[in-house]
Amino acid sequence: MLSWDKHDRGTYNNKMALLGFLLESAQQQAGSDVQTLCLLMSISKDVTERYVATNPEDVQIQQRLMAMRQDLRACLANQAEAHAWADS
Repeated sequence: MLSWDKHDRGTYNNKMALLGFLLESAQQQAGSDVQTLCLLMSISKDVTERYVATNPEDVQIQQRLMAMRQDLRACLANQAEAHAWADS
């Protein structure tokens, strides 16, 4: 069950504001906490995907979702690179 009704952009915005705050905190410590940064980005992407599933007409959020997917891929690649470097 989704935690918002169709067209409830306010609930989506509130969730993203909270995740944004957590993401900003993780970015400040990104040198040692890339895993948390990627996790929060993944949660944000999932929340956005759920919103888009119930509100497919919201083009602005669909575009944001595409950018979030790219950012998450970059974060995961960075995390994999950091692990490979640490293992060498």
